Amino acid sequence: MQKTMIVLLVLVVLPGCTSPVVEDVDIIQGANDEELEGVNVVAKTLGREIDITSDYNLLDQAGNNSTLILWAAAGCNGCHQWTEMIRQCMQNGTIQEDSNVVTIHRYPSFEQFQYVYNTYGNNSSDHYSPWPVLVPTESDTAWYAVSGEQSSIPLSEAFNNPVTPTLQVIDSKGIIIWQSKTYYPDYSIIEEALGALE
Repeated sequence: MQKTMIVLLVLVVLPGCTSPVVEDVDIIQGANDEELEGVNVVAKTLGREIDITSDYNLLDQAGNNSTLILWAAAGCNGCHQWTEMIRQCMQNGTIQEDSNVVTIHRYPSFEQFQYVYNTYGNNSSDHYSPWPVLVPTESDTAWYAVSGEQSSIPLSEAFNNPVTPTLQVIDSKGIIIWQSKTYYPDYSIIEEALGALE
């Protein structure tokens, strides 16, 4: 009887996996027909010169090229480290200077604009992002890539509900072709992303 209770206790307390899971997905399939058409982001930016415009249209700005997206939060240590690695890769030429890179703030209902600006927009910050930083509102929705019209799909849902940090590569048609939810920066992940950008 006592052994049975111990076995039951172990099964209840330790269900499933007990180690951290790292998710790397090569190709993301759309969750519904609207996603399969391709999605776009149109959102406010931090308003710096590097942000190009106050209302940033991701696919318009990308032209016919793919874009590396970093979904980030101001209070996310992994996001800070990914930002620093991407910035270093741009400085040393691993990521070409003319590559499309954007950061999209993931949790507008939890973090104020000023906190995001101080973290990623202030050039004296250790986590400064020398590329556009988008700050969508909680009510922002995705846009259809083909028609150019706004959808009713919440932005996060259209982009597979990214946790922070998440890296994604979106092609010129608005299809997510690569994704990594690896929390800490890893150069091999940058190499994978660059392969998807080509």
